[in-house]
Amino acid sequence: MPKVVLGKSILDEAARTAEVRRALRDKAARVLPRAQRLAYAAGAKAFGDSLRVEEGTRPGTKSPTGIKRPFARVIATSADASAVEYGDVNVNKQAILRRAMGA
Repeated sequence: MPKVVLGKSILDEAARTAEVRRALRDKAARVLPRAQRLAYAAGAKAFGDSLRVEEGTRPGTKSPTGIKRPFARVIATSADASAVEYGDVNVNKQAILRRAMGA
């Protein structure tokens, strides 16, 4: 059986397809309402209200091959987002986004 080698251009092209972007967007769209429900149940209304989906393309500067990969992620923009997700001296860790992803 011959060996198949995928080059940078093929991977780059595949990552830019509409199907890949749609799959990433669909996954983030499924995570968003779960994260909001978890936030509201934990009493973190401001955190839940600030959740949104962000899409874009990574610049590829850290990749050894320079591949520019698309992404879609759920982010929280509230002032206490870091404290709610990771915890701090005054707030217990909630890990809402991690739990919403099912990890």
